[in-house]
Amino acid sequence: MNHQLKTIFQTAMLMFSLALIGIVAVPAKAQDLPKADGSGDTPDMMVELYSPTGAAKNVKLSSLRGKVVLMDIFWSRCPHCEEHAPQIVQLYNQYRQRGFTVIGLATDRKENKEDLNNLKGFLERTKINYPVGFLTGEIRFNYADPKDAGVPQIIVFGADGKMVLREVGWTPAQADKVKKAIEAQLAKAPARKPSK
Repeated sequence: MNHQLKTIFQTAMLMFSLALIGIVAVPAKAQDLPKADGSGDTPDMMVELYSPTGAAKNVKLSSLRGKVVLMDIFWSRCPHCEEHAPQIVQLYNQYRQRGFTVIGLATDRKENKEDLNNLKGFLERTKINYPVGFLTGEIRFNYADPKDAGVPQIIVFGADGKMVLREVGWTPAQADKVKKAIEAQLAKAPARKPSK
């Protein structure tokens, strides 16, 4: 028994030491959206957007700063994700004229034809009308919950680019929490002229 405790303690100390020197990378705090000028702690990241025609288009995460952003990480075969997606569409439609945007990030593999077909069907069934791209390891590392790989994951950023909320799953209580976070951030954001 003594030997087991000693081994557990040594393993814990090794992991702690490795984390301190950066060999085992664990984000120390919630990450902000990247800044366009490259300053700040978060590197800029490119999201390859899904296109049913195959005409790939990219968006830089730094280009989302200045808006209140909801990042929705989902999987096209997840029934729970399919249930929550129309509610995200509703939030997008309700607030987009006030400086709010959504970017969906599919965990599907963009090089897999079956995954792409599933994603296309998911987008059609849920009537998603906001940009959807593919989740990368870099984005997962910087923004997804490091302790829970479940989907959906909802991350809300203020117009200043700071992460204000991260939720894993989707219940009525979480939906209310997300909506309140969006409304609070929009109230703090600079006034925007409605687009036509």
